[in-house]
Amino acid sequence: MMFKVLPNFWTPVVSVGEIKDTPVAVELAGEKLVLFRNSCGEIGALLDKCPHRGVALSLGSVSDSGCLKCPYHGWQFDINGSCKQVPFNNPNDINLSKLSAVSLPTCIFGGLVWVFTGTDQKSEAQLPESLKQPKSSYYIHHEIWKVHWTRIIENAMDFVHLPFVHRNSFGGAIGKKALEANSVAEYQIEQTESSIKVFNRFDNIPSGFALEWYQPNLVVLKFDEMGIPVRVHLFAVPINEQQTQYILSILMLGEINEESKASIVDEFIKPVIEDKVVIESQLGEMPKINEECNVPTDKATLLFRRWYHQKVAVNY
Repeated sequence: MMFKVLPNFWTPVVSVGEIKDTPVAVELAGEKLVLFRNSCGEIGALLDKCPHRGVALSLGSVSDSGCLKCPYHGWQFDINGSCKQVPFNNPNDINLSKLSAVSLPTCIFGGLVWVFTGTDQKSEAQLPESLKQPKSSYYIHHEIWKVHWTRIIENAMDFVHLPFVHRNSFGGAIGKKALEANSVAEYQIEQTESSIKVFNRFDNIPSGFALEWYQPNLVVLKFDEMGIPVRVHLFAVPINEQQTQYILSILMLGEINEESKASIVDEFIKPVIEDKVVIESQLGEMPKINEECNVPTDKATLLFRRWYHQKVAVNY
C-alpha cells in the first residue's frame, strides 16, 4: 500500500512559494515525491521515481515546455505524469501512453500545496472556509518534529496542558487563575461527519477557547473568537512514522499593519518550542484508548484516538 502512514487523504505538503523553477523533493507518509511547476504555473506531484530505471526525478530539471526531465536519460513528463518525450528513439517505435510516471492529485488552499495520498482520488478536500482566502492572506511557518503525526494533533486538541506546558507564555495567566481557584475544565463537543468542534473553558473564567479538528490532520485554533484577529491552522503532516512536518498557516483577519502582523506572528511561533520539547518525548503513534489511563478532560482527544485507530491505523 502506498502512503501507509496516511492513505487516501488530502494533506498539505509545502507552501506555494517554495515551488519555483526547479523540482522540489518531499517525503510524505513514507513515499518520496517530486513537485514542480509547468510553463503555465500549475503545480504537479509525481512519485520521485522514473518509470524507466527508477532514478529520482527530483534530480532532474524543468524543461522550457514545462515538463519534468529525468536526469538519467532525459525522458520528459508533464504534471499529469504523461511521458512527452523519449530522446534518441523513433516516436513510431514507442507507445508514450505506456511510459507514464505515477502522478497524484494536487490543489492549493491556505497558501499551501495539497496532495491526495493515493492515485484514486475519491473525494474533494473537506476544508473550513478560513482556508479558502487568497494565498497572500496567510503567513506560513513549518518545521520538522521527531514524533509520530498523531501526537501533534492530540496535543493541539488538549486544552488542559496549557497552564503547564505554556506556563511561561500564553497559558500562564489563565492557568494561574484556574489552578488557584481549583477550577474544573468544561467542554462542549460537537461531532460532524468530518470534524470535531470543541469549546473549552475553566469554570471560574468567563471566556473560553474554541478549536476544530478536521480529518485527518488539521486543527483550527479560533483565536478570533477570543478577540484576537487571527485564525491559526495547525497541520501535522507525516514524513514517515518517526518524523512529522509541523505547519502553521496563520490567517490575519481585518485591517492589520505590517508591524502588528509581525508581532502577532512572533507571539504564535515562540510557544511552538514549548510543545515540541514535551511531545518529542512521546514514543510511537498514540496508543489505543484502553492502553493508557484516561480522565474526563481527555474526551476530545479520545474521540480522535478512536477515529485514528478505526480509520487509519487499521491499514498498517
